[in-house]
Amino acid sequence: MPSAKAREGRKGKRSWSTSSKAQSTTSTAATDASDNGQKHPWRALFFFTTKANIPILVLGISFSAMAGAMIPASAYVEGKLFDGFTSYATGKISEEEFFNREKKYIFYLLGVAGGSWLFNFMEMTVWIAFGELQAKSARDRLFHGLLKKDIAWYDLRKNGIGALLPRIQAQIRELQLSTSQPLGAIVSLVSTSILSLIQALYISWDLTLVSIASTPLIMVAVLWAGRNMQRSYDLQQKKLTEAQKYTSSAFTSIETVKCFNGQEIEHDKYMKKVSEAARFYYRVASANALQLAMFVLLSISMFVQGFYYGGVLIREHKKTVADVLTTFLSAIGAFQALNGIIPTLLFLEKGKIAGSTLRTIMAEMQRGSNVQGGQGMVAPSKCFGDIDVKNVTFAYPSLPQQLALDDVTLYIPGGEMTFLIGKSGSGKSTLGQLLLRFYRSQTGNITLDGVGLEQIDLKWLRTNVTLIEQSSNLFNDTVFNNIAFGKSDHGKVSKQEVLEAVEFALLQLMINDMPNGFETVVGYKGGSMSGGQRQRMALARARLRDTPVLLLDESTSALDQISRGLMMDAIRQWRRGKTTIVITHDISQIQADDYAYILEHGKLVQEGYRKHMEMIRDSPFQGFLPPEQRAAASPYDSRKHTAFESIRTRGSSLDSPTYRFSTITNDPLEAHLDASENKRATVLFNLFPDKRPLPGPGAGGFTAPWMRLAASPPSPENADTSPQRASGWWDPRPLKPVPEESTSATSAKRTSKLLEGWLDRAGKSAAESRMSSTGQRRQRKEIQPMVAVEEQTQSGTTSVTGDAPDEEAQVVQHKSYKELLATLWPSIDMSTKAVLIVGCYSTTIHAFGSPIFAFVLSKLLRTYAIPGGDKKKALLYSTIMLGLAFVDAIHTYFSHMCLEYVGQRWVDSIRSKAMNKILDQPRAFFDKEENAVSRLTGNLDRNAEELRNLVGRFSGLIWTAAVMSSVAVVWATIAQWKMTLIALIAAPYIFGVTKVYAAVSAKWESHSNSAAEDAASIFTETFTNIKTVRALTLEQHFVDKYTKATNFALNVGLRRSFFAGFFYGISDSAGNFAIAMVFYVGARLVKSGTPVQDVVQVFTMLIFTITNLGFILVAIPQIGSTKDTGSRLLRLADLPEDSHEHLGDTRITTVGDIVLEDLRFAYPSRPDQIVLRDINLHIQPGASTAIVGGSGSGKSTIANLLLNLYGTDTSLDGTYHRNGDVILGGRSIQHIDTASLRSLVTPVSQTPTLFSATVAENIAYGLPPDSPHISSLAIQAAAAQSGIHEFIVSLPHGYDTQVGDGGLGLSGGQAQRLAVARALVRKPAVLILDEATSALDVESANLVRQTIESLVRETEMNMTVIIITHHRDMMAIADHVVVLDQGSIAEEGGFQELLAKNGALANLLSGGEWTEQKPQAKARSRGGPFTKEIEWKGRGRKKSIRR
Repeated sequence: MPSAKAREGRKGKRSWSTSSKAQSTTSTAATDASDNGQKHPWRALFFFTTKANIPILVLGISFSAMAGAMIPASAYVEGKLFDGFTSYATGKISEEEFFNREKKYIFYLLGVAGGSWLFNFMEMTVWIAFGELQAKSARDRLFHGLLKKDIAWYDLRKNGIGALLPRIQAQIRELQLSTSQPLGAIVSLVSTSILSLIQALYISWDLTLVSIASTPLIMVAVLWAGRNMQRSYDLQQKKLTEAQKYTSSAFTSIETVKCFNGQEIEHDKYMKKVSEAARFYYRVASANALQLAMFVLLSISMFVQGFYYGGVLIREHKKTVADVLTTFLSAIGAFQALNGIIPTLLFLEKGKIAGSTLRTIMAEMQRGSNVQGGQGMVAPSKCFGDIDVKNVTFAYPSLPQQLALDDVTLYIPGGEMTFLIGKSGSGKSTLGQLLLRFYRSQTGNITLDGVGLEQIDLKWLRTNVTLIEQSSNLFNDTVFNNIAFGKSDHGKVSKQEVLEAVEFALLQLMINDMPNGFETVVGYKGGSMSGGQRQRMALARARLRDTPVLLLDESTSALDQISRGLMMDAIRQWRRGKTTIVITHDISQIQADDYAYILEHGKLVQEGYRKHMEMIRDSPFQGFLPPEQRAAASPYDSRKHTAFESIRTRGSSLDSPTYRFSTITNDPLEAHLDASENKRATVLFNLFPDKRPLPGPGAGGFTAPWMRLAASPPSPENADTSPQRASGWWDPRPLKPVPEESTSATSAKRTSKLLEGWLDRAGKSAAESRMSSTGQRRQRKEIQPMVAVEEQTQSGTTSVTGDAPDEEAQVVQHKSYKELLATLWPSIDMSTKAVLIVGCYSTTIHAFGSPIFAFVLSKLLRTYAIPGGDKKKALLYSTIMLGLAFVDAIHTYFSHMCLEYVGQRWVDSIRSKAMNKILDQPRAFFDKEENAVSRLTGNLDRNAEELRNLVGRFSGLIWTAAVMSSVAVVWATIAQWKMTLIALIAAPYIFGVTKVYAAVSAKWESHSNSAAEDAASIFTETFTNIKTVRALTLEQHFVDKYTKATNFALNVGLRRSFFAGFFYGISDSAGNFAIAMVFYVGARLVKSGTPVQDVVQVFTMLIFTITNLGFILVAIPQIGSTKDTGSRLLRLADLPEDSHEHLGDTRITTVGDIVLEDLRFAYPSRPDQIVLRDINLHIQPGASTAIVGGSGSGKSTIANLLLNLYGTDTSLDGTYHRNGDVILGGRSIQHIDTASLRSLVTPVSQTPTLFSATVAENIAYGLPPDSPHISSLAIQAAAAQSGIHEFIVSLPHGYDTQVGDGGLGLSGGQAQRLAVARALVRKPAVLILDEATSALDVESANLVRQTIESLVRETEMNMTVIIITHHRDMMAIADHVVVLDQGSIAEEGGFQELLAKNGALANLLSGGEWTEQKPQAKARSRGGPFTKEIEWKGRGRKKSIRR
């Protein structure tokens, strides 16, 4: 009977609708780890199954097999029930016998329904749990596997680890979905097919063979129709991955996109890839629709041949009606089960590919080199910090043909500060990477205290060596935790320790101004903080860490002059007696007695003390000096004072005779004199305010390397030219210096006391120097007491408890299905609307086909009750059914194809609208947690794919079920209204359990998705910051944090499995219970005199109705998920267009005067923190204005307001009112069209942004196609102006070289110069340089400065230049200088004029303090605010140094 067919279709439908989720999940094989054309075995589904998972797997198989057995059991019982009706109609049994027999089998049917509920409940529960366990196992293995990989492995990822991780997560999701319900469905369907086939063959083998005779043809036809479907699907996913890459890049770099009017470019790039993906999906939809049409056609033919031949057997008295019905229902059940396996296998194919891909990634990781440095390695008890680099040659794995270091040899003595300087790309940062063993050199070796790095325990090495990089990555955690991470036992860091580090890094004001103080979350990679604030956070972390060796790689480049000077002074005093390597291109940090190495193109080209190198004419070092400071001395005369032997004593690669400045190879006098200088003095600044001479402990003076000198210094004749150090690292015996006779114990004690006193004064001195330039001490809030800070959990701020809020879920207004579908008609064009009408028409005809088919089938079944049968009528009805099959198949194809097409066009329209709306939002929109880049890209990608199913699959399914149910109910009511009305009593029950199941499924689906997203975010954060994680030895912290999140996700998944399984069992068995009731009502009516023929007709109609309600039931989990994901996507498409950027509509062609009038401003995310206070500023057109001030003074905020990134109307102090205005050319910025404004006002930000495009496309980014500036000549001219042209033409493909994600990696300086070229090519009316030269070496910075200076001086260009800077040279080229302090203008005027006033600017440049009461600049020494002359004692000689 059709009940078995429909119920079996329901089973198959469950697997098919589940597979829809896979088709909507964006996933492709990770190209970095999978081989094209690779065969994927079925065991790949179980690659991540552990021994602990096997009992769950066995239970799942058992329950699925028992759930599958319910289908043939139901077919057997229903066959007996129908046999009772036909036997009664032919008079074979009496009325009483008929009713008693029916009641018995109805009880059996109720027993089958109860078994169906129990086994389906257990089946779904166990399989969802198994899928969760597989996902966790895969995540865990990959997480720990990735944690073992060295940095070189990460560098070799084609698109970077950031692009690879989401794809890995998608593969894990595919594996999870495949190994849950679909895997259980396969077992259940196999069980059903085998048991049904055995039952059918046992009862009537010949009818069975006739019924399933067309099965091979159906299989071949379906497989033929889908032969190219997988390839098209893979290509679609590939295009969607590329589209996701564009959205991620655009949202991450939203400021650059907006400032260069790149919104349309980013939208078009994204939609181009989406349209390409859609074309491939149309092929998938067409193949899928053709498969379904063929299945409908051929499966109905099975009904025709089966029932017709069954009638023949009954007429010939070879079989009874019960035998025929049971055999046919069992055979059809077996076929339906086999057919249900096909789409489920396609879905499992995706899981199989995912499992194989993940396994391949694991294999790739195993083949690559892992982090080494554990057991068997040396872990000394103490680190002295002697670093010896010998003949090191190294090339990064991603650029093996380009040497980053070329045969470099240098020596860094322990306990001293050494500088490494060089231009961008010279290799200076590479040394730091090698020292922390992020990479291994190809040749040569590096030793620490005489032991090769390869022999040192890696954890010990990174616990004793700290690297602070320019980028200064922070974690998505609180301020307190980010600083506490500096300690290996960060969970036990006290409040006082963090406070001391905060004071050291001058962070008190910043933290006090934050909304939650120390508990403020800094955001992903510290995105909510400025570059200078991030650097100071990293320095505070390093101060708390306090390791024997410290590497500072441009770690103060983003700080203002005062902060930079204060930080360097504090660092010098803190690091006295400890090894410190400063990697920089800012030579202002290098003092006369500092030793420096100079690198060019990976080679060491010069070394020595600054005081000597700066006197050598045309030397590499002089290239870093301003032209007016370069020496005029001859190379020979200057070289007389250079420590030749110091070079060899240092053990550098300049010992080679090819060094161009080494004109004298051996001079005993110079050797004797310079032998004392190579172990240079560590300068202790401002320790002696009373001008006492510095007491020295030995003849050599108070020097750092004395700890390694022998008791009797070697004579000049026998001087050893190799670096001298302790004989063994694990047995260091620093020799005490020989004291001078003039040095007393009292003097030594005084030195110690003075050191302690300085440490006590250091924080106070730094704080006092922050006194505002208006003469008033800055008012600070007291640092709030951190109650129970020490007890707080140091595992991060993302809650992984049951009450963890989903920020996005809180702002999403969940829409009903009606609200979702209401957006369909307005979102599509006329041609798509026509396709929609065709689709609705075809769906309606398809829906009518089922009741008509049921009616004709009931007529065919009626012939079984006629004694001897009716051969003519049986043939007629069989022919009609065959005609219906062709009509139904055609409309099935057009129904599915048209609706899928419309669904794709609808979703792409919403994608386009959402992308436009997102790019249109104000800058503050992207600062909110619910609008994180990962959430936005996920909504546009995965959520959009799932929303398409609402129209493409679910709406057609619901409409079909609704139409056929309505027609069947009306038809049945006309035929036998009593039975129909009584039977429909079951409808509220079915509807009720359906609603409950939908609600429960949606709720737990949302909880599970949120928990999985939290785990994925930790996964991503760990490996996108892998260098920082390893440098701080935070691996175990992130392992614990990740484990906690994944355990919580598993816990949520297991709870979801129970509730979803329980209510699925109830809803799935609801139809079975209703069918039992229908049989009982039919039996009662027949007993009371109702014709059997009418009852049988109503049976077919109602059973079809009940069963098709089951189709809706099956789709509920996916519909519920679509409702959630669709609401999230539509939130973005419905974003308001009320941005302040739309207030103006006046297009301008020139800017003119720029006036800031009574301007007050606070960022929307921190409305209580006033950034600008009553600013009144007038910038003349064509003039150059420098806006200067300390970090956090509001300089960059002015640039943001001039670019209209933020509006000037903001809510301050709880009230909403105008807060001044920005006026350009006499017009309020609120009246000016934002796009035209940004075409004339162009910024160069501190942090350059490169897009995944060619060099030329990056420079011309945002220019309209008809712009005269988009020509290759204009692009090359701009590149030449910014000093990057020669580098570009040296690249393999010149200006067509791909950069950004997936392209060539550029150094910070190279990227910055490219950004400068991007600004210059536009010929802007206003050029804003926001620390544009901070990342450049001196030569490049000078080149850019000269470019800017020429632009300023060229009056015919009439360009207004606004320079936001900390550098004196950049200030000097400006016509007007504005000094900001605490958001207010402290003073303004010409550069020389302000210097002469000895006011705020002089204070800023000198690094001292200035007060109105005593208007004088206190020339600040590098160590403190003292201006006294100190006598310094050298080795046997005095040198007077003016401080």
